[in-house]
Amino acid sequence: MLYPDFDDLVALGDQKLLLKHPSSRSVNSVISGNYCSSFRGQGLEFDSVREYVPGDDIRNIDWRVTARTGSPHLKLFKEEKERHILLCVDMNATMRFGTRNTFKSVQAARAAALLGWSGIAQQDRVSACFYGDVLGGIQFLPPKLTRKSFCSLLKILAEPPSEKHRISLKEAALRVSQSAHTGSLVYFISDFMDIPKNFSQESNLSWLSKKCNVVFVAINDPADQKIEPMGSIGFRGSELEKIYINTESLLGRRSYAALWEERQKLLQEIAISFKIPIV
Repeated sequence: MLYPDFDDLVALGDQKLLLKHPSSRSVNSVISGNYCSSFRGQGLEFDSVREYVPGDDIRNIDWRVTARTGSPHLKLFKEEKERHILLCVDMNATMRFGTRNTFKSVQAARAAALLGWSGIAQQDRVSACFYGDVLGGIQFLPPKLTRKSFCSLLKILAEPPSEKHRISLKEAALRVSQSAHTGSLVYFISDFMDIPKNFSQESNLSWLSKKCNVVFVAINDPADQKIEPMGSIGFRGSELEKIYINTESLLGRRSYAALWEERQKLLQEIAISFKIPIV
């Protein structure tokens, strides 16, 4: 399958698979929801106790602490707010590659659909950032809260590319860092094959990981890791140019595998440095 099947992506919403999205930061949304906010107010989760000040709502007096201390004390609560999930999906031409059943682009779309449907089921608002062969190179989709509206987002994932662009993960991460709301949950879905050594600094990843929950979802094909000896193999590039690779070359296969190891090591170092989980 060259492109994701729209009906397949929609059907994933009926699997009743409720994924547990990570959350370690307070949410700064202005809309009520299911997650703790950094704002204090009348909510469902107890936060702390302080002394009563004239004008406070007497309904929130903590009578046990008041009796113990001899002075009136007030219960404070953390206000529940809605969480925003941002799906950042790599749609570059390099993702349209695969040697086992499907292409990486199809698997990335399925992962985005599963994460999105799970968020919708938990009443989260789900938005997306598609980068690569999309309109303008980087396309932001507004938050969706209903199944019908989320399907319009999935439809873009399933469409063949209308434009050709080469947008790096670094560029996409920089744009996301400028747009993501504090407390958002940001999923980067990519093969992470183009991470430069200065990725952390130039992509604002440090700042983004401090204000948002960031998760890396790695989509890789076995042929990304190593090339099996299969003689001369022909490949076609995005400009329809052809190149032939002699996969019998032991030196070439070792160099290819070493490059994979180098990229994976760099990805792990970045993830550990900023406490970003990798799926």
